[in-house]
Amino acid sequence: MSVAPSGRMGSAQTRDSDPIASTQTRLAAGSLRPEQLGGLVQCLLYHFKRGGHGAGTLEPEPRHRLAGGGGGLLDCGGCREPLAQPVTLRCGHTWCRHCLRRGPRCPGCGEAADLQSLRPNVILSHLMAKWFPAEVRRTRDRIRLEELVAQCRFPEALRLLEQLELKPSDVALQSYRAESYAGLRLFKEAIEDMEAVCSRRPAWPEGYFRKARVLYTMGLVDEAVQSFLQCLALDEDFTQAKVEVEKILCDLLSPVLENVKEGFLHRNKDLPAHVSTSVGCFQMAPNSAELKDDEMLNVPNSAEEELACPSQTHSVQLLHRVEYLVGLKKISSAPLLSCQEKAVLTKRKLTFSDQEIKETGDGKSKHQKQDAEQLFHSSSSERIITKDLIDASDFECSLCMRLFLEPITTPCGHTFCKGCLERSLDHNPLCPLCKDSLKEYLENRKYAVTYLLEEVIARYLSEELRERQRIHDEETAELSNLTKSVPIFVCTMAYPTVPCPLHVFEPRYRLMIRRCFETGTKRFGMCISDPHNGFTDYGCMLHIRNIHFLPDGRSIVDTVGGSCFKVLQRGQKDGYYIANIEYLKDVKVTGEELDKLMDLHDEVYAQACRWFQNLKSRFHIQILQHFGPMPERETDLQGPPNGPAWCWWLLAVLPVDPKYQLSVLSMTSLKNRLIKIQKILTYFSSARDQSK
Repeated sequence: MSVAPSGRMGSAQTRDSDPIASTQTRLAAGSLRPEQLGGLVQCLLYHFKRGGHGAGTLEPEPRHRLAGGGGGLLDCGGCREPLAQPVTLRCGHTWCRHCLRRGPRCPGCGEAADLQSLRPNVILSHLMAKWFPAEVRRTRDRIRLEELVAQCRFPEALRLLEQLELKPSDVALQSYRAESYAGLRLFKEAIEDMEAVCSRRPAWPEGYFRKARVLYTMGLVDEAVQSFLQCLALDEDFTQAKVEVEKILCDLLSPVLENVKEGFLHRNKDLPAHVSTSVGCFQMAPNSAELKDDEMLNVPNSAEEELACPSQTHSVQLLHRVEYLVGLKKISSAPLLSCQEKAVLTKRKLTFSDQEIKETGDGKSKHQKQDAEQLFHSSSSERIITKDLIDASDFECSLCMRLFLEPITTPCGHTFCKGCLERSLDHNPLCPLCKDSLKEYLENRKYAVTYLLEEVIARYLSEELRERQRIHDEETAELSNLTKSVPIFVCTMAYPTVPCPLHVFEPRYRLMIRRCFETGTKRFGMCISDPHNGFTDYGCMLHIRNIHFLPDGRSIVDTVGGSCFKVLQRGQKDGYYIANIEYLKDVKVTGEELDKLMDLHDEVYAQACRWFQNLKSRFHIQILQHFGPMPERETDLQGPPNGPAWCWWLLAVLPVDPKYQLSVLSMTSLKNRLIKIQKILTYFSSARDQSK
């Protein structure tokens, strides 16, 4: 990686790609804002990890299940506690609402999540209240406690904590207590609580986030930044931690660089007033006071090679100035604590990865950590779901009144079977229960199964689920039969091998087309209307080649004609027609009859070509745009089951009464079909000659 010479900026492209150089440019212009420091935070985080901190030896807690999955089935995979206000995202994963505040994406799969538009899952909230009422009450208290801490009502928060039985596994409650202690300037108690939380849950990102907030309240900005970086090392998508680091860096870097340099050069003086106001009366460590000016501003090449970000000289200098400011290496400040407490904190400043290395010599600390983990996970055994708690009616779809099959949870929190929801949206793009808009499903056609509900049903209602699946499979098999109960689209004439584009907007035909896809047949019959029987006795099968869904639920279906058929029996299913059919095939001839058939075929084909070539140009162009060019002659006249393709193409483009076309469609003799077509061509040719 090339390095720009000292004192000279690199190219414009290099400056734009270097977040630290960009930061320095904004500093010089005096327009620095916290949200502009994201690139600098990434560089610090990378340097933090490379220095052996953070997630070097300590991996994030594994999420056992993406759909809520701590110790118990209904535990959140993020905080490992019972689901509190469970929210099911569009990707199908369920989390506590609180855990989703970390960032705008699903913690499990990373898909974007708009928390503002999502409501708690009604089914899961009901199950939690029914199965674990004590846990739900405790969850309400925890939410209330969080609100009190956020509102800085610390005495009320501590009184509420005194009423609750604080268990060793309640790390969240203990962290709130620590924040309350810090707000009341009881810093010793606060730091003890946070150290206990982080030792019990050493790979919990939120623990380090809350510890950092406590440290910042105490005025220990350098330790706070380290804890924020530890949080980001475990979870780089922890948005709140990024924002806090950006704010701190913005406060530290707010003065112009000359003032920062001047503050450092006054070895025995405090930092500039603006910095001391933002950070809290920092003092240089004794060993840093002896640094020379060139040591402060010039960075060895080895340090540049250590960075992953672009390593221009000015960028590395600014990065190390930030390191001096936040105290990752040289600053040690705890102005609000006594000397004894400061010494205790100095011992605690090692990251947990370093502690693990130092404590493996004697197994005492390691065993204590294992005991703490066992104590934490033992709480999940208290939430066992017994058979007497299970009621199949709790898992019934409100539309079909049957057990959920592929449960889909809408943004408004209601759950339906996937098929039931799709059928409902065919008629109205609103939630069937609360009438909230669900147009997004019609726009993107994405239905993600609610994994947690599916897992609960599979585990505790396995027999009922097998029966539900069996009935569904039988219904699907019935729909996939291409001779019995074939779906019939009553619309227009269709012909073998001829394209037939369709605009589908009626709810009954939306359902029919979707079932053709679900069964895998991608076929349905097309007939024209009949006033007496609903549809005619003869029709043509259509094969779906492609489908384009419109945002309002309508669709443009690209189909092409297949085999002709005769209707044997009629019926209806869910609003659309069905029929038992038999397919038609041309009767084959041999010998002298075949020779006569070939002569007739050639004669009619030549007559059809002349008719098409003599059409007016505007009609010629319209036919080509809609039906394409006329097919070539077949080498084997009797090869296709319904005869040559050009006959059907010609029948489709000729302006003939549909009843006459239907009579040709019902024929099983190629000879008779050619004679009919010849009569039509002769009539149009004579009519054209008379008009001249």
